[in-house]
Amino acid sequence: MVRFCGKGLSLTAGLIGNIFKSKVRMKFRLFVCGLILLSITGCFSAKPHAQLDKSLQGQPLGRYRGPKAKITVSDFELKTAGLSAEAGSALKDAFISSLNNTHRFLMVSQQEADLVISVQVNEFVPESSGGKSGMGGGGSSSSGFMGGLLGPPLNKANMQLGLRIIDHASSSVISSRDIQSRAAQSPGKKTKIPRDMVFKAGISVYAGTPMGKVIYDCLIESTRYVAQNVPLEYYKY
Repeated sequence: MVRFCGKGLSLTAGLIGNIFKSKVRMKFRLFVCGLILLSITGCFSAKPHAQLDKSLQGQPLGRYRGPKAKITVSDFELKTAGLSAEAGSALKDAFISSLNNTHRFLMVSQQEADLVISVQVNEFVPESSGGKSGMGGGGSSSSGFMGGLLGPPLNKANMQLGLRIIDHASSSVISSRDIQSRAAQSPGKKTKIPRDMVFKAGISVYAGTPMGKVIYDCLIESTRYVAQNVPLEYYKY
């Protein structure tokens, strides 16, 4: 009887030892799997934020709740005639407001920023002569007989921005793109612009005009571009 109990205790101890070993092996495997997942996450961290946002051009950005990136917007470089410093400052303010509305960024000073958003205004044409509305569309007053059948001249506007996302520490350009918009409207008609952008002094004169629509489109698309192309590794605050 004593021998039987001794063997039973020996078998029980062996089973407990095996169970303990299997649990240790399982914990070790889970630990290794965790390390692998972390390394994979690190590899994907440099991918742009577009991986999380599939909204298309012209559609609003998806709602965002999560860590933010520290950025600053440099003064707009005015590379075209006919654009005052006051207008350039107003464009910058409107762009910053649009970026803030995405809830993805912390707007900080250049010394604190991880990224610098650089913007060049390469084209800014508030009104230019062009085609006429009506039959045949796009003709001109010198089009002869056909031009006479067309409607009133169109007011045309055009704007192009050169956008760069720059790493502040290394000064390397992470991503860049030219963003352009054009619009046309018959004289006397008011162009509808969404109310989510305020036109301050310097560009308020363009509210309700084709140029106002062009400004809105360029800044909204620039905002989308920044939101979708800042690498995920910068979203950490």
